[in-house]
Amino acid sequence: MDKINKHINSFVLAARHGNIPRPPVLSCVLAALLLTICYEFYLVNQQVRTMEGTLLERGSQQDGVDAASRRQSDLVTSPQNVMRTRKFPVLNPHPFTFTLNNPDKCKDQDVFLLIIVTSSPEGRAKRQAIRQTWGDETSVPGVVIRTVFAVGVSDDVGIQQVLKDESETFRDVVQENFADTPRSLTIKQVMVLKWASQFCPGARYVLKVESNTFVNIFSLVRYLRSLRGALTRKLVLGWVYNDSVPVRDPEGEDKEWYVSMDDFPRDTYPAYAGAFAHVMSSDMPKLLYEASLTTKYLFMDDIYLGLCLEKLGIAPRHHGGFCHWDVEVDSCHYKWLIASRFVDSPEKMKRFWSAITSTC
Repeated sequence: MDKINKHINSFVLAARHGNIPRPPVLSCVLAALLLTICYEFYLVNQQVRTMEGTLLERGSQQDGVDAASRRQSDLVTSPQNVMRTRKFPVLNPHPFTFTLNNPDKCKDQDVFLLIIVTSSPEGRAKRQAIRQTWGDETSVPGVVIRTVFAVGVSDDVGIQQVLKDESETFRDVVQENFADTPRSLTIKQVMVLKWASQFCPGARYVLKVESNTFVNIFSLVRYLRSLRGALTRKLVLGWVYNDSVPVRDPEGEDKEWYVSMDDFPRDTYPAYAGAFAHVMSSDMPKLLYEASLTTKYLFMDDIYLGLCLEKLGIAPRHHGGFCHWDVEVDSCHYKWLIASRFVDSPEKMKRFWSAITSTC
């Protein structure tokens, strides 16, 4: 376009000074000028097309970026990460507060294993037996272990005073202000997740265990020390139950586990690790606690935890060393086990401890 303007200006100047060429010459000049104009328009048109192509290419590239972003968004909103990116309605609020607590239990410690024992308020004898056996924080040399007992509130003033005294003496009792009943096990499970994530988030592993379960602490620590890589994250380890069926008969033999279709409309429960004992990696208590707030309440704590895991897209990992049946007190037989339920008396707990600390 600059060349066109130059030619036009030259012609105008010539006309102003009376130097207009004669007709034949003028025709040649006009023809040349016309050709120049056409050529300049051709160049401009090519530049426009080039620019359009570039813009289209950039648009295509941006579409690719957008598609990649969408794929990344799909990844972010996959079940594993959905709790962090999507708003769910609060279906199971946990408004309870700690009435007994030992918040400094893990302070300034590189805790390898946090043990949280769910206990009944009146279960002082069992708690004491655990403190003297596998719950002893010094039982495994060179490994930092912390043990706490999680309880709800008793309606017995005397038992409440015993709990307060225990908490002051041993610094290992934590209590929230909910009524401790068989139907509040899920509330206690959520309490465990809450306490672990708030007061001992640095623990590499968390063992949640019931007070009628015996733990071979040596076997457990040995196994956890052997884990590497991906197995140390997103881990919930225990005896895994698959395809369990809800009890639908409210008057049947198992009526205590009856669940209505309104409470759980599916035919089978999700996979879940037994409540008697399961281990979580350090990242899981917080993830599960957050998931619990948006997961409809179900009174069976282990199945409820399975529902939370399902929401997160994480499958529990099975380990046969978590024994869900009663076993004989035999040192050679028990050494390969990690945990065994139905150890209902402090005396039996101590016999098991003597068995695994002896030699075959």
